[in-house]
Amino acid sequence: MFTTFDRYLLKRYFHVFIIGFMATYGLYVVFDGFTNIDGFQMAVKDDSSASLLWTMFEYYLYQSCIFFDMVSPILTVLAGVVVFSLMVRHGELNPILSAGIPTYRLAIPLAFATITVNCFIVANQELLIPNIADKVQADRGDQGNSSQFVEPVYDFSTRIMINGLELFLTEKKMLNAEFVLSKPTVHDFVTVKSGTAYYHTETQNSPGGWLLKNASPRYAELEIAEFAKEMILPGEDPNDVFIVTDVGCDQLCNRNSSALISTPELIARINNPSFSDLSIRKQTMDLHSRLTRPFMNLIAVLVSIPFVLRKESRSQILNIAVCACVMGGLFAITQFFFYMGSTKLITPDQAAWFPVITSGTLAAWFSNRVWT
Repeated sequence: MFTTFDRYLLKRYFHVFIIGFMATYGLYVVFDGFTNIDGFQMAVKDDSSASLLWTMFEYYLYQSCIFFDMVSPILTVLAGVVVFSLMVRHGELNPILSAGIPTYRLAIPLAFATITVNCFIVANQELLIPNIADKVQADRGDQGNSSQFVEPVYDFSTRIMINGLELFLTEKKMLNAEFVLSKPTVHDFVTVKSGTAYYHTETQNSPGGWLLKNASPRYAELEIAEFAKEMILPGEDPNDVFIVTDVGCDQLCNRNSSALISTPELIARINNPSFSDLSIRKQTMDLHSRLTRPFMNLIAVLVSIPFVLRKESRSQILNIAVCACVMGGLFAITQFFFYMGSTKLITPDQAAWFPVITSGTLAAWFSNRVWT
């Protein structure tokens, strides 16, 4: 399928991509490690250097997944630019063009490499990151403690305000929980407090919700209206109260960020009636952004070719500079559409897909500038 020269370009592309990732992530680790060395030292129980290094290694191993998700689109384009620039620098392009091979034939192996990287990006987003979300959000040097501050959430489906002091994602536990029940009783509202609350995922036999241990007031002391008996249930212990809600642990911290959940979980959030319209709109834009990211990465590589291999160019450095400006312009266009989507000037799907259409049009428009 691929010729010897195609395999040569693929090898060079992945070499640049891997080296670029290692260099950028290594720089981040060195800077962040020295800046926050005190946090790692406080987490180490003994004073041995081996324990400190292992703690740092474990922390940055989890963080590498997040870093890969952030920088891979940039490195994808950068690797393509470097590959074509090296071809011009080493005089490898002239023999190929002299043999009658079109320039865009060289884009086939790079397109294949970009698709391969996109597959790794999708696998990282859908498989790795959701499984280590609690580790990623943990404090430096404390991977066993995923304590997070609780962001108050109003459940629009059950009209319950949920708040607390501290949230532990691994144990699905919340400390100093407060549930303000809006009109579930003969009074206007009532606040149920608990020192410790545990979230139970919905199953076929039981609904999802929070189990409030040693709740105050107890279930027997609540004057529950008839319509609220389906969402306020007694626990196995008389001192416990079970409150049915779809608002889980992941929605009580960093709920505006969908980077740590998989696409099925993101779709479930969008279809969840517990969220506000503003939150659902943000999640919808994130969903379409995930769908368009592979196309944007591929189009960005194709857009870079006419500027790196420009006709009658005077300097390769100038070509790279022009290419960088064009990539910056595409990024600005993408952010402009996302801003319009966030301000409700256009729909979320238009905000995500219009940059793809614009970038694809520009890639076709500038294709006649390529060196042939």
